[in-house]
Amino acid sequence: MTTNRLKLLAIDDDTECLEALSVALRAVFPDGDLATAQDGKNGILAALESDPDIILLDVVMPEMDGFETCRRLKEDIRLKDIPVALLTAIKPDKDICEKAISAGAGTFISKPFEMWELAIQLRAMLKLRDANLAQRLEREHLQRMVAQRTRELAEQLELREKALESLKESEALFKAVFTEAPLGICLLDAGTGLYLRANPMLAKIVGRAPEELAGVDWRAITHPDDVQAQLEYLNKLSSGSGRVASMEKRYLRPDGSIVWAKLTATLLPYFDNSHPQLLVMVEDISTGKAAEQERKQLEGQLRQSQKMETAGSLAGSIAHDFNNILSAILAYSDFLIAGMGKDDPKRKDAEEIKNISLHAATLTRQLLAFSRKQVLRPKTLDLNQVIINMKPMLRRLIGENIKLTMLTSPVPAFLKADPGGMEQVILNLCVNARDAMPKGGKLTLESSLACIDAEYIQRHDTLAPGTYVRLSVSDTGLGMTPETKAHIFEPFFTTKPHDKGTGLGLSTVHGIVRQSGGTIVVYSEEGRGTVFKIYFPQTASDSVEQDRQRPGSKYPAAHGTVLVVDDDIQIRTLSRRALAMDGLTIFEASSAEEALAILHRRNGKIDLLLTDMVLPKMTGVELAGELARQFVALKIIYMSGYTDHTVLTNGMLPAGMNFIQKPFTLDLLIQKVREALRMPPPGTSGRTKRH
Repeated sequence: MTTNRLKLLAIDDDTECLEALSVALRAVFPDGDLATAQDGKNGILAALESDPDIILLDVVMPEMDGFETCRRLKEDIRLKDIPVALLTAIKPDKDICEKAISAGAGTFISKPFEMWELAIQLRAMLKLRDANLAQRLEREHLQRMVAQRTRELAEQLELREKALESLKESEALFKAVFTEAPLGICLLDAGTGLYLRANPMLAKIVGRAPEELAGVDWRAITHPDDVQAQLEYLNKLSSGSGRVASMEKRYLRPDGSIVWAKLTATLLPYFDNSHPQLLVMVEDISTGKAAEQERKQLEGQLRQSQKMETAGSLAGSIAHDFNNILSAILAYSDFLIAGMGKDDPKRKDAEEIKNISLHAATLTRQLLAFSRKQVLRPKTLDLNQVIINMKPMLRRLIGENIKLTMLTSPVPAFLKADPGGMEQVILNLCVNARDAMPKGGKLTLESSLACIDAEYIQRHDTLAPGTYVRLSVSDTGLGMTPETKAHIFEPFFTTKPHDKGTGLGLSTVHGIVRQSGGTIVVYSEEGRGTVFKIYFPQTASDSVEQDRQRPGSKYPAAHGTVLVVDDDIQIRTLSRRALAMDGLTIFEASSAEEALAILHRRNGKIDLLLTDMVLPKMTGVELAGELARQFVALKIIYMSGYTDHTVLTNGMLPAGMNFIQKPFTLDLLIQKVREALRMPPPGTSGRTKRH
């Protein structure tokens, strides 16, 4: 230790207290040196480094309080003789004094302190450390001033005692509330926008340390979209338009994440020409905002689902009735064509009627696909093979200016789906991709296996966790706006010119996929292309089913008796007429009850039942089941252009069921009936009877 200058060490976590202490010491000890530390650990290190004459130590500090710090100082042989004064804003009681003595402290200095009172106490402590230095300092700087200030303090002490006690209590209470409050609290300079002080909770909310916020402009940690709103909010308060105001805003954390908060601010009184200050309470409302966003998203999904369901029901009903009409038009076209020679000038008109009807039938199938009311004939398919088989057709379809890339899974990707429906899904997606790339681009089809977890499902759809077969169709085209993307699966919605599309392509895809137990996830960005990812449940079977009949094969005429059951008189009449012309004996029934009566009258002497699936009271499936139990040799063909869930589960046709889709041509009807009549009766060995 030197005897030339007074060296002091102040240890306090309150920077304002350290600043005040520095000012006071410069006034009473101009030649003194002051070292500072803001916690006990760093204070001990500073004491070892600076070898002070006196140590001033705050009682209340985080992690290591003043008593513990003093105890550790006195345990070190190099520091044990340095006098220690404890700084406190609370009047020491007996317990505190005993703790101070036990720790090795020499005296207490009250906060807030007067400089002359501080000088007296430091002088007394310094005498214990270095009497010569104390005498010199006293002689040169303090003797008259300290004596004068001592007299003044003695006169004022009684008057100030109550005020000081009240101030100490208020300061302690404010410090406790400010530090321990469960809400973020800050003092804000309304003029500059700088944080003057921030509590630990606010620092935690915005992801920063309290000292990092001091002197920071609030704009620097605010989401750019919320800056203008907060400026208006603060201007309103500063102008006196309101004493208290609230708003919601977003803070930006250092890691880039966003925190939603509710601000409640009030203007504090001020008595000079400085900027007004605002006391701001900050509540973290991120959890509530997330829940509100999720609720809105779910409500939107529900509204969209209800809208699609309503449109689907309407489309399905229209398609059902229209299919019967188209069946009649197709049949009468066939009758006309069959009765005309090849050179008949009217034959071309009849053929055109048939072609237009077939085109209309395609539209009704799209409506049924969207409404998930079409009858599907699912088979086990390898998606790899489906994609490869479609390559030649897709290559011709998309044109030369689009590069087609196909990526297949290294292992078979088996799924259960209607082959025609699957091809229609791929075809429609590729047509949409082509139209989105008028200047060319890249179209990629990929099949793969995907393991879906709960987090992915929560973000996208309601699939169960597990392994799925994934079909991805991506393009480098124009992409979609969020508004367009929200409507793409709605029927008749299209961004193409009226003469370029019906608006049924993607709604058809959506219906087929959903009816097949799958789901669709769409990613798109304007100018950067679109990706459709379709997930189908992976099937456990590894044997791909094949059609029994090769396309184009014909069956020779057969003989027998056929019962036609349909509640539509046109269908019954046309079916009877066509099949009778093929040499078959025909009976008609308009309901299941009437069909049962005919079978019983003939003692089961009917070879084939041709029944519509959707009948009043008893469905065609129920009718066939009842008759099959009573007449085991009866063969059955189902016909329908529409189904509901009371007929088939999700519109899926069981394996081995004979079926003809409405609307149908007479040639197709005759071939289906011939095929069924030549098949062995149910339950036999499979050898067909020769005629």
